[in-house]
Amino acid sequence: MKSALLVVVLIACMQATTVSELKERLSGYGDHPFGSSMINLVSVNMKTGGSLNELKQLLQQIKDELIALTQLQDQENGTFTRRSQVDLAKLQATLEQAQQDLDNQRQEQSSLNNELSTLQTRVREDQAALDRNSRGSGDAQSRLDAENTDFAAKFQDYSDAILACKEAQRLLMNLRGEGASLIQLTQDTKSNLIQTKENFQKIKEILEAHTKKSSLTLFQPIIEGLAEMTTKVNPETLNNVLSLVARLITALQEGQDQLEANHKTQVENLTRLGDDLRNEKQTLQVSLATANNRLKEIQSRLNELDGLINISNAIVEVTQLNIQDATRINEQEDQEYSNQKVSRQTEIDIVDRLIEYINQKLSE
Repeated sequence: MKSALLVVVLIACMQATTVSELKERLSGYGDHPFGSSMINLVSVNMKTGGSLNELKQLLQQIKDELIALTQLQDQENGTFTRRSQVDLAKLQATLEQAQQDLDNQRQEQSSLNNELSTLQTRVREDQAALDRNSRGSGDAQSRLDAENTDFAAKFQDYSDAILACKEAQRLLMNLRGEGASLIQLTQDTKSNLIQTKENFQKIKEILEAHTKKSSLTLFQPIIEGLAEMTTKVNPETLNNVLSLVARLITALQEGQDQLEANHKTQVENLTRLGDDLRNEKQTLQVSLATANNRLKEIQSRLNELDGLINISNAIVEVTQLNIQDATRINEQEDQEYSNQKVSRQTEIDIVDRLIEYINQKLSE
């Protein structure tokens, strides 16, 4: 009985010694969960009388699995790192492209706004010029209408005056045809002379506004000669009046010709002015239409750019956030990998020390 109790005590002492030795062997790792587990494994094996060689093989197998697991984690981390680098590179390229697009869009927006301002000024100037052109065209047409009306009236005045002169000329020629030194007047002839004198007086008043002064000077002696002949017809006076009438007809014809020439020149000038104004109007209208069309295009593009800029801004912001998230995840993965690597190396160190302990026991 005492012998059996002594054996139990010896075994207990041996087990306590083994655990103590193992903890000393794993100095610094005793509190490590894996270290505690391995101490329990070895101590239980030795307590139950297990083979040290089999225990050594088991520990070597555990070490090999730990090394294999470490290598697998290295490969997975390398794959993750490469994929992360590719993903980050893609995100960075997306960010750079979005920023470039944004810069280009803003530059185009600035350029279009400058062009828009210039075109708006041009449209205002073209519209003002078009308004002036319309007033000028209306003024030119009014002047042309007035010129035609004035010419028609003056031309008719000349025609009436020339006709009256020719009628007076026929009357006086008839009187001279009688050949008497002193022509006896009939009542009809006297009435005709009086009417002719009055006609000359009216014509003189009408033509004073637009007839050469040289021709107007002929009216008064003719009127005076006709007045004299209403009482008696002196052949000398008659011939003198006929000569004056002939000269007046020539002067009036020249005046009418000059009026017509001046009218033609004025009409040509006003017509040319009207044509120039019409051409200018067409040019301004084309310029204005082109500018307005371009304004519409610019405004449409600016509206489109507003949308594109908003999209580019959103892409930049989202991509920046994605890069931040990816960077944070990579850092977390790197830290986790580093921690796992340290932990796995600690576990391998623990197994190595236990293998050394088993080798020591085998050599005793």
